[in-house]
Amino acid sequence: MILKSDRYIARQVLATALYAVLILSVVLVLGNLFKEINKLLVERGAPISFLGIFIAKLLPVSLVFTIPWGFLAAVLLVFGRLSSDQEINSFRTAGMGLYRIAAPVLVLGLALSLLCLWLNATVSPRSKGELKQLLYETLEDDPLRLLDPGVVQSRMKGQRIYIESRNPDESLQGFHAYQINSNDPNAAPIGYVYAKRVTLRNKGEEIKKLDLRLNGVWTETYDKGGHLQQGFGEKIEPWVLPLEVSKSRRIKPNRLDNGEIRELLASPPEGMSQEKINDFDVERTRRISFSMAPLALAFIGIPLGLSARRKETSTGAALSLAVAIGYFVFFIIADKTQGDELLITKVLLWLPNLACLALGILLFRKANKRA
Repeated sequence: MILKSDRYIARQVLATALYAVLILSVVLVLGNLFKEINKLLVERGAPISFLGIFIAKLLPVSLVFTIPWGFLAAVLLVFGRLSSDQEINSFRTAGMGLYRIAAPVLVLGLALSLLCLWLNATVSPRSKGELKQLLYETLEDDPLRLLDPGVVQSRMKGQRIYIESRNPDESLQGFHAYQINSNDPNAAPIGYVYAKRVTLRNKGEEIKKLDLRLNGVWTETYDKGGHLQQGFGEKIEPWVLPLEVSKSRRIKPNRLDNGEIRELLASPPEGMSQEKINDFDVERTRRISFSMAPLALAFIGIPLGLSARRKETSTGAALSLAVAIGYFVFFIIADKTQGDELLITKVLLWLPNLACLALGILLFRKANKRA
């Protein structure tokens, strides 16, 4: 039976949670946007309108994190206020137990967990895949952006390219190409090519590769013995930069929804190793486990909010930050500490939720005893 108190508590928690999720999502999305804005607008030459698409595709990914955190903050704030205003005592005087008072919040936590599961298992991976595809299409529409002067281009796998300037006849001045160690991108370049002047040989065609003519070329490479080999050439052609090299052909677990992962596990592609198959299985388990965060955190947030007995903003915000960081760190550790056995790995991924449940029950019992 739904009581007026249930609607009263649920309405306050939901309103506060929406406000908290909105603020956290704006902060998280803008943080990612500022981190990528140079790569999007300068290096990849994306139009300003692309930023709106980027934000729309990034929002579902951020909601997977902001919904649990915002809901936890709302639970702590609301129950802290109810406790300090003696409203909890009024509910208990009316014959309501602590679990009954918390029931609408736990139901709301379950509903938000199901929402997170839908976002995490379906919407978020599709958004990641679509965003990556949009970046590829933006480049394919105008591949000459790879030759924009004054920008270090990292789109080509294993290479870094820098152009000093562009001449009036569309030729390029000062071409620098560095070959990077794919196993250690931070290591010193293993090869270097400089050209005083560069022209595009296949200009005007439907460009699928950049076919360049290099004039005044200087090269530096290392042989198998680690000795530096240097050379000079008046002209090198063609110097080909295939645009497809940066487009990953590998199937990545984080870009497939759970339905696609289920189909892949039922019929794995030929040649896929068991270790790679296990990665997809672990990704599916990770999504389901992490989606239960709102419900798991509610079990801790309710008794913590009752014990705080402080004003809404200070203690509630601090507790939400501490508990959320603890949960996410615990989950990251469980995620990274993968055992050799698939079953052990799955159990580790569920440990944060089980720990929250056990700690929440303990805190509920202590709150009942204090009452």
